[in-house]
Amino acid sequence: MLAAYAVGFVLFLCLRHWQAGLPWPEAAQDAAIFAFVPTIGGLVFRRALATGEKRQG
Repeated sequence: MLAAYAVGFVLFLCLRHWQAGLPWPEAAQDAAIFAFVPTIGGLVFRRALATGEKRQG
């Protein structure tokens, strides 16, 4: 999970800096939020799938 967050953070950091023209500190703050949301969503989805498999098995 940490690796997925790190990759998402770097990806969004670069996008926010180059596309939106934000300074690095503001781009880092935006990237932290933009990477955190999909990471948590993926974690919740993974947990839901694991719970469903336990109930079936």
